[in-house]
Amino acid sequence: MSLHLYEHEVKDIFRENGLPVPRGQVVSEAEQAARVAEKLGGPVVIKGQVLTGSRGKNGAIAFAETPAQAEVETRRLLGIKVNDWPLHQVLIEDRLDIEKEFYLAATIAPNGNSPILVSSPRGGMEVEEIAEYTPEQLRIENVDIFRGPGQYHGRNLLTDFGLNGRQLLQGSSIALKLYEIFTRYYAELVEINPLVLTREGDLVAADAKLGIDINGYAFLKEFAKTRDRFQSDQAFEAAQHGLTYVKLEGSIGVACTGAGLTLATLDMIKEQGGEPANFLEFGGATYGNAYHALRVILSDPDVKVVLINTFGLVARADVIAQGLVEAIAALRPQVPIVATVRGTGEKKARELLWEGAGIESLQSTQAVVEAAVQIAGGGMG
Repeated sequence: MSLHLYEHEVKDIFRENGLPVPRGQVVSEAEQAARVAEKLGGPVVIKGQVLTGSRGKNGAIAFAETPAQAEVETRRLLGIKVNDWPLHQVLIEDRLDIEKEFYLAATIAPNGNSPILVSSPRGGMEVEEIAEYTPEQLRIENVDIFRGPGQYHGRNLLTDFGLNGRQLLQGSSIALKLYEIFTRYYAELVEINPLVLTREGDLVAADAKLGIDINGYAFLKEFAKTRDRFQSDQAFEAAQHGLTYVKLEGSIGVACTGAGLTLATLDMIKEQGGEPANFLEFGGATYGNAYHALRVILSDPDVKVVLINTFGLVARADVIAQGLVEAIAALRPQVPIVATVRGTGEKKARELLWEGAGIESLQSTQAVVEAAVQIAGGGMG
């Protein structure tokens, strides 16, 4: 799971690291927009600052020729919602005179084995669309995690993009600096989309995205874990206790120890015809967080049943079970709970669950998934 920064925050990081970005300023009042536009002294673009994509498709980007028009457009944008995210700030920037648009990013390879640099001559499009419809236009450079990228990586990314020698050197430098930011900020993704070639012949990061791995977020003291960075109240509360939570569309609340076990459980729920309500894992150092895990899941009104699936080796099954018993006693859930608690101390764990909470620990993941799907009202007949 990654936490995203606002565009204006990412562009501040870019600027500090020598990456070219448009002049601009973030504002939260329409009157401020007029003053910023007047200071910039030309046509501006007004970009809603929300932590979600597809802003253009959702009407959260506007253009203005004059300060007065910038004020009108900013007033229109402030307070709207984009994919359920409220919009409270806009970024007022110079409107670029665009010749071409490219895509450039640093991320992790799909197999998870190494960092990669990615480019495409089709900037402005979602990278998923490029990968699906024109995969031949994606350039990928694998990077040795210990050595980092060299100048040749940057040149390879932008070769045949119609750039002259100076622009190719500038683009290569941008790619290397992008990778530096990627490693420094514990990122899962750093993206420039589009990287614009202006009619004056310069490369500029017109848009910027940075997704930080939630486990690295704690080391970045300059970015607080505020509510506005999370899609839901549940995700925000989970993050306060080191838990990874993602809201899904179903009615089966899921709490598992370990990301792999969680994903396997979600797959099995779907195979049985059910729909999970969330991804949540409380393994590793957070295995004692049963109270907070259950509290987060139970706060979702869509949940009809809670499925608990744990396998404790280093994290003992009996310790997990004791935590669950205490959490159930404190939270008094109004929906059924089905569980399988296995691993070190499994016999004691089963006894604790039955005696302390009246819950029978089922024998397998298959059994607990089938029980949850049946209770939720779905499943294969």
